[in-house]
Amino acid sequence: MQHIGKRTRRIEYHSGKGPNAEGPTSDINVTPLVDVCLVLLIIFMVVTPMLGRGRDVALPITMIAEQHKEGDQVFVSVDDEGAWIEQDLYKEKTTFVARLEEDLKIATGKAAATGAKGPILFVKGHRDTDYGRVRTVMEWINQSESGLGQIALVVEMAEQGGGS
Repeated sequence: MQHIGKRTRRIEYHSGKGPNAEGPTSDINVTPLVDVCLVLLIIFMVVTPMLGRGRDVALPITMIAEQHKEGDQVFVSVDDEGAWIEQDLYKEKTTFVARLEEDLKIATGKAAATGAKGPILFVKGHRDTDYGRVRTVMEWINQSESGLGQIALVVEMAEQGGGS
């Protein structure tokens, strides 16, 4: 009987020891870093449009004061001195509200005569005036018993640049 020997296969194993051992590598494996960055980029691209937009509301429409008929409008101007109705200065709430209600009654009659919905009150605040002063006058207007329907804030339109 002949003995057949086992055939073995030898696989080289590098133990990291010995004269031919390689040192540890200090290279950064970039593939996981790129994967993480791409995932974060996709998350931010999806989430960012949903942040900070606020509630959707119907914004007011710009209109020009000249579109209204003469007499169905009242102008109130506010600057550092106080509130003005036409050319008269008011610094106290009671006298201001009394004059405003008188002018609004006249404007209401003129608006009804022309078939308009009602008078419109234009509030003009000086550019350099503290907004708190304009806000105070708006509160005076709001507390009046005139039943005012429309209040418009007057602004100056910025000029469009780059025309031909």
